[in-house]
Amino acid sequence: MLNARCPAVRLSLSRAAFALGLAGLVAGCGLTGDDTSSATPSSGTGGMVPSIVTSGQGPIQVDPRTFEKQPNCPRLELRSETFLIMKYERGKQDDPRHLLYQASIENWARECIRVGDQVQVKIGLSGRVTPGPVWPGGEIVLPVRVSLIAGSAEEAPLKSQVFSIPVTVGSGAPAEIWTLVDESFTAGSEGSQRLIFGFDEGPQKPAKRR
Repeated sequence: MLNARCPAVRLSLSRAAFALGLAGLVAGCGLTGDDTSSATPSSGTGGMVPSIVTSGQGPIQVDPRTFEKQPNCPRLELRSETFLIMKYERGKQDDPRHLLYQASIENWARECIRVGDQVQVKIGLSGRVTPGPVWPGGEIVLPVRVSLIAGSAEEAPLKSQVFSIPVTVGSGAPAEIWTLVDESFTAGSEGSQRLIFGFDEGPQKPAKRR
């Protein structure tokens, strides 16, 4: 179901912990997909849901969407070398004694539903922020970019958005978990598009107008 990846860095947050944390966050919106297959939307109980009768069990409600062909869900891909941010005191770069904080992206998931001839994508990202030895305490804002692309990651995206995720971390405190859930991306139904994500600390190419 949910996938957990962290190239080059493996912190202690397990797939099970992410499943519990992200599931709690999005329990009301049904995020259950992974990055290789699409998930069936939550069943409804409205008047359009028919009933069938099985021997000895009585009527059972069946959602017609259960039998619909599932949409082609864009893959979620981590942009190379964008899973980690390490901030140091000015002039003390790469000196672990002067590390302010370290932030990472560790887990991601997605779910798709068909909306007309388009595919609406709901994504979930999660990671953690670990304070360094000289972090004074306070709020950290993580810049996470998600881009919808049709070709290579170097091409201008069809749509691109930077999410500013605030995380409050105390001085000497344990690592804090951050999460992002978004459903603003709509892709074509042909299945050739992808969603690329990662931390964004620099300029990006402008998005194409749709």
